[in-house]
Amino acid sequence: MASKFDKSERGDFLVCHPFIFYLGIIDKFLARLAMFLGSALVIVSVVIVFYSVLMRYVLNVPQTWTDELVSYFLVSIAMLGVAETLRRNDHITVDLISSKLGSKHKKAVDLWGMVAVIGVGIAMFFSSFQMVAFSFNVNLISDGYVEAPMWIPQSSLLVGYGFLVLSAINRLIHICLSLSKSTGSKSVSDTFDMSN
Repeated sequence: MASKFDKSERGDFLVCHPFIFYLGIIDKFLARLAMFLGSALVIVSVVIVFYSVLMRYVLNVPQTWTDELVSYFLVSIAMLGVAETLRRNDHITVDLISSKLGSKHKKAVDLWGMVAVIGVGIAMFFSSFQMVAFSFNVNLISDGYVEAPMWIPQSSLLVGYGFLVLSAINRLIHICLSLSKSTGSKSVSDTFDMSN
C-alpha cells in the first residue's frame, strides 16, 4: 500500500519526508489566511475612507480618527500580504541577468535570494519583536486621536515577517530538492505548483 506522501492530487512527485509535505500545507494555510485578513482590511479601509469623505464634505462634520486608523490598516495590509506574494513568486524581480541563465544557475540565484530573504526576515522579525515588547511594556500609546496601544498595530510587522520567513524556508527547501534531484526523477518543485 502506497504512502499518502508518495502521491498528490496534482500528480506524482517525490516527497522526501512528511515534514516537507506538512510544512507546505501549513505555509499555504497561514499565507492564505493572512491574505484573507489583509483583503478584509482593504474593504474596511475603503468603508472608513468613504465614511470620512461623506462626513467631511457632505455633512461638514470631519472625523479626526479615520486617517490614523487607515494608516495603521495600510501597514497591516502590506505585511499580511507579503508571505502569500512570496509563496506565489509575485514579488517584483529584476531578471536582467537571471533570465539569460540556464535552469541550474537560475535555481542557484533563487537559492541565494531565499537565503537573503530568510536572513533579512529573521532580523526584521526580532527587531519587530523588540519594538512590540517595548511598546507593550511601557504601555506606549499613539499620539493621534485614536490613542491606540502601539503594540497592536506594530504586531502586524511581527506576524508578516514571521509568515514571510516560513514561506521563504518552505521555498528554500523546494529549491534545494530540485537542485539535488537525481537524473530522470521528478522533483517537488517541478511538479508541485506552489501558487495553487
